[in-house]
Amino acid sequence: MNIPEAFSDLAERFMFEVEEDIPEGQDYVAYAIGHLDDRQKKDAERFIDGLLCQELSDRELIDIWFRAGARMGFAKDADYRVVLIEVRRRLRGD
Repeated sequence: MNIPEAFSDLAERFMFEVEEDIPEGQDYVAYAIGHLDDRQKKDAERFIDGLLCQELSDRELIDIWFRAGARMGFAKDADYRVVLIEVRRRLRGD
C-alpha cells in the first residue's frame, strides 16, 4: 500500500517527544492536523477514509500507522482505529 505524504506528515507528529510542544488545551490530534495545509488535510482525509472503508484488521492499521512514521503507539489494538476515526472526523470539520 502506498502511503501518501500528507498522512505520513500527520502520523510523524504522533511521538512522545513533542508532548511539551503541544499548546495548552490541544491534544495530539489537533497538533498533528495543525501542521497540515488545506491540500494535505484533504489528502490525509481521503486516505484515512479509504483505510476505514476497507474494513482492515486492527493489525493492518497498526502496520500502516508505523510505516507512515508514527513513533507513538496506543494501549489496545482497537485504539488505532479509534484515533483514525477521530482524525478523520476533525479533518472533515465534524
